[in-house]
Amino acid sequence: MHAAGCVISFGAAAMIYEARSLGLGSTPMIGFDAEVVHREFGLAEDEVPVMLLSIGERPGNWPQRPCRPVADVLDLV
Repeated sequence: MHAAGCVISFGAAAMIYEARSLGLGSTPMIGFDAEVVHREFGLAEDEVPVMLLSIGERPGNWPQRPCRPVADVLDLV
């Protein structure tokens, strides 16, 4: 990863942690159509969207499936 990628990753992580501290949920999104994002957000020619970060109120956790005990799925050698 080059320096710009590190800056983007650390910046996104800081925003995710801050959102959490405010009681908000967040998640990074990749695999989006960069051309559409560029057009819809009115980005300049030299601005390149590399990650979207959604931040908002969380309605609560969805029911989680039961997890197997760690000892059933992990062997330490």
